[in-house]
Amino acid sequence: MFEASISELAEGLRTGRWTSRSLTEEALRRIAEIDQSGPGLNAIAEVNPDALWIADALDRELRETGPRGPLHGLPVVVKDNISTAGKMHTTAGSAALADFYAPQDAEVVHRLKQAGAVILGKACLSEFAYWVARKRKMPSGFSSRSGQVVNPYDPQLDPSGSSSGSAVAVAAQLVPFSIGTETNGSLVSPARNNAVATIKPTVGLISRSGIIPISSMQDTAGPMGKTIADCAVVLDALWGKDELDPATLACPDHFDFAGALNRGVAGFRIGVLTFDDAPQDELENTILEQARQILVQQGATLVPVSLPQGRLNNLPVLEHEFKNGINAWLGSVRGCIAMRTLDDILAYNRRHAQTCLRYGQDLLESSNRTSGTLREADYLRQRLALTRQTRTEGIDRLLKEYQLDCLMTVKITGYAPIAGYPCAAVCAQSPDQGTPCSVLFISTAWSEETLITAAHALETKLRTRHAPIFQ
Repeated sequence: MFEASISELAEGLRTGRWTSRSLTEEALRRIAEIDQSGPGLNAIAEVNPDALWIADALDRELRETGPRGPLHGLPVVVKDNISTAGKMHTTAGSAALADFYAPQDAEVVHRLKQAGAVILGKACLSEFAYWVARKRKMPSGFSSRSGQVVNPYDPQLDPSGSSSGSAVAVAAQLVPFSIGTETNGSLVSPARNNAVATIKPTVGLISRSGIIPISSMQDTAGPMGKTIADCAVVLDALWGKDELDPATLACPDHFDFAGALNRGVAGFRIGVLTFDDAPQDELENTILEQARQILVQQGATLVPVSLPQGRLNNLPVLEHEFKNGINAWLGSVRGCIAMRTLDDILAYNRRHAQTCLRYGQDLLESSNRTSGTLREADYLRQRLALTRQTRTEGIDRLLKEYQLDCLMTVKITGYAPIAGYPCAAVCAQSPDQGTPCSVLFISTAWSEETLITAAHALETKLRTRHAPIFQ
């Protein structure tokens, strides 16, 4: 059922082929049979106990007044670092936050509800969005609260992170779409490894209010779906200004993401991006050439361009930004949670080491050694240098120098997330065909419509995504 597109599901609801209740029941059945038993994917951290009642109310509204939009009545899961008021916890996968109930919805959840979506549950993630441990290599998709997310194509294949549960939930057809977050590849990487599509928006297109943070400069939520077409429809419901997130105040006043799907790439100039210091990969070269041919056939001009890949080390700045952000977030929910600062989380983890320190917590500790004030000269110089490298000397330079609409690559790169720029990813090789691969489209701020047009033009000809098969 959930292999159908969002537009097909919406049409089925309108014509009475199914109801929001039947879709929600199907999602719950699949969670029971595929996620929590059977292959045991462990993509879902928690289910909303009110989901069926919400679906019933939306069915009644559909009968009496019609749909609010294309998401009306559709079940969705949101990553467990996104606040949901009511009867579900918000934990970022941390056992230290396991008892926290958010006092109000994140803005992105509020907008999903306004659009008529059924918030079915919370998706598992790499703990604190993969900001706990690196030295001992915490696996992607692992959290002390929920355990390990499993790739639906092969349990030995990395589900990737940190939005692993959000990606697996869509790939395994538990829900038609999901919401994840990205700081530095946490949407596009799990999208690749689980053969789904995603749009990592410009920072500020979607409000971050109510989302447990890593970086005020790089964090964003974004949709995950089977196709870019589905992601575009979801994005139309999520974007917009929010006084609680100053990054959104620069957002333009008009977008039509679904409308961008069918504009075509005739006249587009697209840079085929490779990296000077990256090893050549035969599969990636083959996929890039196939994509180039498809887009040329549709009237685009493809131009080879390159950037240096190896000098983008943003770990030190993220350490500063995480401490600043997590302490501010904990302060904003004081009285609702026992943890007051990052110190408290570290202490909790040490007291419950068997559960919480399986892979250590070196990232949390190194972050806590910073002041959290974001005033240090080294931090400021490094952040400004990274912005310059990725924007004015990186993406923007290529777009201007070669008069390009966007860039296309198969390498997951730090340029877009560090710059705060958008990226759209489509499945180019499904894991059941061999090594999973995506084609990524990147451009400057607020260029999501351009990326959607280009990605959709490629995706409709590739048709490479295959749903996983469960025995």
